[in-house]
Amino acid sequence: MTLLLAIPASDGLVMASDGQITTGLVRTTGKKIYQLNEHSVWAASGELALIQRIQERIGTLPTARPLVRLRDDIGQMVKQCINELIQLDFRSTFFSQDPETLLKLHPADFIFAEFSQEPLILHITVEGVPEWVHQAPFATGSGDLFAYALLRKYQGKSLNLKRASVLAYKVMEEAIAVDAYGLGPPIDLWQISQMGVTNLSEAEISGLADAAGALRDAEIQLLLNEVAGG
Repeated sequence: MTLLLAIPASDGLVMASDGQITTGLVRTTGKKIYQLNEHSVWAASGELALIQRIQERIGTLPTARPLVRLRDDIGQMVKQCINELIQLDFRSTFFSQDPETLLKLHPADFIFAEFSQEPLILHITVEGVPEWVHQAPFATGSGDLFAYALLRKYQGKSLNLKRASVLAYKVMEEAIAVDAYGLGPPIDLWQISQMGVTNLSEAEISGLADAAGALRDAEIQLLLNEVAGG
């Protein structure tokens, strides 16, 4: 399973994921976020077979284009890949009159994130339907409800890239701790800004972990002081 998180900032955009890959009963670690071009990244939650097909097809796209011009091409690509898997899957014959069940055989959800003049988050469903997520965080995968609950208190707040990165790490860390099944470290984090796309190093992510820990301690201390004062 996978948890993906995208947070827009005033000067960029942050994309984060957990690092656990589960195949059957075997757990390994690996990357789940990929660079699309100099100003955008993408990631997916769901079935590995479908994600791999999408990854192969993305390499054939003119990725130098902005997301607004790639949106429908990517949607068509997702639709084509899911159709191919359904045709290959012997189970499909049992659900030929039940499209909802057919789509559930190969679940997936896709996020594309770009920053040029402003942060852009593009969500594409397993049906190939694209939709823009306007000026709000987006989470998908296992633990997405926990992520949204943790982000709730920051709704409508303007954050710069540094603060959004600390928040993204904190949300990922706490969501993994609560919804441990199928999720796990290491946390991977990417920043997109006018300077381009950056995959943070282990040292930079360690710094975010320290800042997230300090923020968590401050929240706890604030509550304790408030209770003591009350």
